[in-house]
Order: sequence, then C-alpha cells, then structure tokens
Amino acid sequence: MLRATAALCGGLVLLAAGASHAAGIRGDYVEARTADVFTGPCFSNAEIFIYGDQALLAWKVTEGSFDGVDLSGLSVAAAVKGTCTFSEDKPELASSVLIVDEKANTRQREALIAMAKSLGGARLSNVVDVKVSRISLKLEDHPMGDADSAHAAHGMPHAPRATFWAPGLARIVTRPLNSNDHTCGNEVVAYPPLSKGTSVLPAYTLGNEFKGKGLNQNWDDPNCRSSFVGHFAL
Repeated sequence: MLRATAALCGGLVLLAAGASHAAGIRGDYVEARTADVFTGPCFSNAEIFIYGDQALLAWKVTEGSFDGVDLSGLSVAAAVKGTCTFSEDKPELASSVLIVDEKANTRQREALIAMAKSLGGARLSNVVDVKVSRISLKLEDHPMGDADSAHAAHGMPHAPRATFWAPGLARIVTRPLNSNDHTCGNEVVAYPPLSKGTSVLPAYTLGNEFKGKGLNQNWDDPNCRSSFVGHFAL
C-alpha cells in the first residue's frame, strides 16, 4: 500500500486511558494499524475513509484476575475490521476474530475473551470467530522514555521493541522510532489506541500481518509508523 511519508508539525503525546472495573489486572499491550498513528494532520486527514480500517490488538497479562479468574502469564489478541478508518467508523459494526492463548483452561479462555471485549469496547461486540493458538508477546525490557523531553529535544518517542506472534494467524513486530523516521521533525499522535486502559507510545511497524479466516480479508502492512507499544491496566 502506498502511503504518504511527510507530516506537518505538532506535539508528541503520551497516551493514557482508564477503565472503570475489574481492578487489579495489568500487563503488556501491542497494537498495529493499517494507517500511520504518528504523522501530521495533513496526511492523516488524507488517509481518512481510505486506510486504517484494520488492526491487530494484543494483550498479555503479567499479573491479576478478571471475573475472579487468575490470568497471569496468559495472552489474548483481536484482529479487527472496521467499517472505515477507525477514527470515523461505526464501532458497533466492526467485526473481529479473537485469538486465545492455548495455555488457558476453559474458565481462563472465557475470562480472556471477556477481558478483551471489555478493553476493546464496541468494536469487539461482533466476534465472528475465536481461535485457540500458541501466543508469544514480548516487550523489550527498558523504560518507555519521557515524552516531554523527547519533544523538547526534537527527538522521537522511544517505545520498547515488541513482538507478537500467533503462528499461522497474526504477527506484529515493532522497533522504536528514530531520527530517520522524522519528516518535519515535529509529528503528532493522530489517533488514540483502540484499547481502553492503556499507557503507550507510538512505534515503527516492521510487521503487521493477519492471515486468518473470518474477516473475509487478510492484510500485510509493514514499514510504517502505525503501532502502539506499552502497557494496560484495569
């Protein structure tokens, strides 16, 4: 897919959102879209209604329970197809395929599905299929950096490197943004993440692929500034 690489000036934003229930669960989060999330408004506006209606969302619980079920060490992911660019879509009309950790027992799988639906909101209300798979989700072990100081130094947000993999179904591979990813040198976060309860930074996407069934389309959209990497908490 051809995409614009230039961007207008703006401000870097550290994104955070809260969730209102099921306190005491937290973990790692990775998201990849089919539109740049770190870009200038001129180009994000140009992509609206054309790109950005597909996404992968992946959560790994590092500690805690949901609906009274311990989910520590387990993962769940969602491939989502919207009606158009997610900033302009009708969330309740989106379709999704959930991918649930094969290590989970029956109760844990049900809790992982419920957690994903809670975090994903209306866009995960129409689940067309649930797959059980081996899942690997890893974040590089380093601090995410300070958004304000990066902006002041005309630097780039420094999200941890991340990988998500569900064999034969989906994958995300990211790296931190660097000075070579600048265009005007002062890009902005164009969209919020699709999950509630996140604290994330934008990242460069080396791989964003869904090749499962259920959404009537697959995608493979690497080499763009289209990911979020960080953490979630409820």
